[in-house]
Formats: sequence, C-alpha cells, structure tokens
Amino acid sequence: MQTNTHEPTDVTCIVLYPPVLIQEQRAYDAELMSKTLTLDETIDVQRPLHEVFAYVSEFSRIEEWDPAVARGIKQTPGAPGVDSEYQVDMKAGFSLQYRVIEFEENARMLMTVDSRFFTALEEIRFKASRKGTRVRYIAKFDFPAPLAAFNRAFPAAMERVGKSAMAGLKEALEDKFDVPRASRILATADRLILPGIWRFTKLGYRESRRRWEAISAFQGDRHALITGATSGLGKAAAHQLAALGARLTLVARDGNKAEELVAELQEQTGNQRIAYEIADLSVMSEVHALCDRLLAADEPVDMLINNAGALFNPRQQTPEGFEKSFALLLLSPCILTERLYPLLQKAESPRVVNVLSGGMYSQKIRVNDLQSQRGEYSGSVAYARAKRGLMIMTEEWAERWHKDGIVVNAMHPGWADTPGVETALPGFYRITKRLLRTPAEGADTAVWLAASTEAAQVSGKFWLDREQHPSHLSKRTQETRSERRKLLETLDELRESTLPKEPRRRRKTSAK
Repeated sequence: MQTNTHEPTDVTCIVLYPPVLIQEQRAYDAELMSKTLTLDETIDVQRPLHEVFAYVSEFSRIEEWDPAVARGIKQTPGAPGVDSEYQVDMKAGFSLQYRVIEFEENARMLMTVDSRFFTALEEIRFKASRKGTRVRYIAKFDFPAPLAAFNRAFPAAMERVGKSAMAGLKEALEDKFDVPRASRILATADRLILPGIWRFTKLGYRESRRRWEAISAFQGDRHALITGATSGLGKAAAHQLAALGARLTLVARDGNKAEELVAELQEQTGNQRIAYEIADLSVMSEVHALCDRLLAADEPVDMLINNAGALFNPRQQTPEGFEKSFALLLLSPCILTERLYPLLQKAESPRVVNVLSGGMYSQKIRVNDLQSQRGEYSGSVAYARAKRGLMIMTEEWAERWHKDGIVVNAMHPGWADTPGVETALPGFYRITKRLLRTPAEGADTAVWLAASTEAAQVSGKFWLDREQHPSHLSKRTQETRSERRKLLETLDELRESTLPKEPRRRRKTSAK
C-alpha cells in the first residue's frame, strides 16, 4: 500500500474550521469594518463650574487646547447653544463639522461631528466637585467600511488624540502660564531693521502664534472700555472681548455707527452687556465730559484700551486750538487714563493697553514742539512722535501705579489692513496689501494684554504678537530725563487747563 506524503491542501485547512466558525469570523470582520470606537476621558480642575463651562462651551476655542487642531471657526451667530455650528480645521489637513444638539447650562453639551473619515457623537459633561470642576468627555466614532484595513490602528491612535486633547484642556483651564520674557534675538533682529520688519506682516503673526497659550481667564465679571471702537483694530478688539463675555463700553464719535456696532456684537456673540459713549476724543472738553459721565457711573474699569487714532495730512487744528495728532493721540489718552485712575483702582486686575505704532521707532519726542509748529509738517512724523510720547507715558504710569496693582503696557498691531491705513497711507497700502494682517490679527495682542492672566505679571513694556520688543531701536530716539520731565509737566498743565470751569455760585445774602 502506498503512503501519501503530500502536505495538507487548502481543502484540508477548510475542513479544520466548521462552517459555523467561518460565519462568526465573517461577522467579526464586518463589525471591524464599521467599528464604533468609544473614548471616555475625565479631568479635574480647580476652577469654578461656571468659568469652566463658559470657556469650553464656546467651542471655537478648541484650537487653544487641542494640539491636533489648527483653527476653530464659529459658523452661527449668537451665544453657544442648541444648533450652534463650528468648523474645526485639523493640522492633519481635513476639517470636522460640529453641531450642538443638546445644551444644558453648566451641565453638558452634546454635539454631532461629520467628516470625510468618520462621524461621531461627542458629549462633554460638567460637574462641580470638592476641588473645583470635573469635566468628562465621551465620544463615539463610527468609521466607514473602506477604512477597515486600518481598524486595528484606530483605537490606539484615537485614544492618544483624546488623552492629548483633555490634557491640553486641563492645562488651559489651570491657567498657570509664564509671561513671555524679552528675547535678545528679537531685540537684535528689530535693531537690524530688515530681519525684524517681516514680523509686522501676517507672516510674522502666523509664526508667533504657534507658541501662544490659551486665554481661559473668565471675563464675565470684567468691564472693558475701548476707544476708537467702530472700525479697524478697535472693532476687532470689541468683537473678541465680547465673545469672551466681557461687559463693554465702546467710545465712538458717530452715534449711528456705535448703535450699529452694538447690535452687530450682540447678534454675533450673544453678549447683551454692551453700551456706548459718544465723544470726539480730539476735543478735550468732550474727553473731560466723557470722564465725568464714567466717574459718575462709578463702575470699575478692568480694561482700558486706548486705541482711537488717525493720521492727518495736512496739519489740522481742533476747535480748541490743538494740533490734531497731538490732541487725539497723546493728550486725549493721557487725560482719559489719568482721570479714570479711581475706576481702574477699584478693579480687581486693572489693565491699561496703549495701541502704538512701529513708526515711533523712527522718532524722538520733541518736547519743545509737541504740536508740530516748526518746519514742514508731516502727518506720519506727527503721528509717530505722538505715539513715542504715549510710550513714555506707558512707562511712567507703570512705575507710578505699580503699588496700586494697575498694569500698563503698550502694543504694536503690526501692519494691519484697516480703513485708516488704506486712507492715510495709500502708497504703503498698495505695496504691502498682500502681506497685511486682518484687523483681528492686529488686535490680538491688545486683547491678550487686557485679558490673559500672565499679562498681569509685567508692566511698562512694548509688545508685538504677545512678545516683548524693545521700545527703542537706537539711542537717537531716547529722551533725556529733563525732556521726560518737561513732557510730564506739559501734559499735566494741559490736563488741568482744559478742565471745564465750574460756574461761580452766587453768594446768598440775607434781606435787610
């Protein structure tokens, strides 16, 4: 009899697995091909429940705490709630569409997620704990059949993504970031001009923002006063602070524009705590009247953003006889800031933010010609000298009010595409248009200085894109002690001389 020495065939292998096992394997494979993955992560933070919920529920801010996210965009107007929609652009090159379907204040939010790779249901639960707040994130992801080949990689990869996002959220809510320190490299680049000047463009903004930390400090109990609020940088700052929940008082010249802006902010952000004051800040009598109204209201000012500005050509004078650049850009913010000192002093973490310009790098303060009366007038030079003067006042106030806890800083918005730039500098605008930042990008540092926790740790500095920069690039623009003293004396005298004179009271005489 002949012995079969052949290896087992495929038929032999099939015989080893009964039909019932084959069916179970196929069912298991089918399950993997449309596998639902579930993530469940929890963090505890030492923050009040309402603060944590306010931060997380504005879901466009996910870009601040999820390292996988490039940008969050709110696509629907109003306060966060049911039917709010967000586009979340991932650093991996695709986008997610979020829609809120359930929303319970200070308790939970449930969102659907759509993308070309998966759909999901994400729930975030909030609960007060003994130490602060517990946040629980639960997500169920459904992957389509074509991705079945990667089904074994998904669980581990998605779990890492979930843990990373929640770790980022915990760090953001703990809000223990260090203030950025002055950099010798930045200072050297600024002094060499060409290596530093590209930072004024949108390219510099994009490069810097990669290092930024979250702004999670609660703004719902803070009051911001913003001048020049109806266009450009002021309007952008107002939008950002309104979205953060701050109470706003907007200072504008035009009542119709102010009303339109208030309505726009309320509709877009859902923040109804927005008011306006009308004043022409180039006219000192109106500045003083504004101060009188604000002092009478006696509401603390947590954030004062001195933003109002314009560039004038040819030389103009105000009805009170002041050169207009000097009046609007230097004398006005000096009067406003010093007269509102009592309201700043009443705030818990008061900030003053002065919006300056890189043009000040080219000019020294002329204390004997503050109103550009000598020589040929240049609007851009007058503008730069006034901003130089406001930088001096920034340093002076920071030193003077340090013991009061009032933090004063100045910032440069970079080259931003605002109506003022287009109108006042048409040649510059044409050349640089493609490199200009948006107003929102230009206003970011002002908002950060006014709102972030870490910005309260340093005062009297000059900032661009949340980084310290030198206030002078050359000794040529540095004022002497006597020049600084004369500037302070002149501004004090003008502040006092422009105060409205109280009407004399008639003495009462008794009838004889």
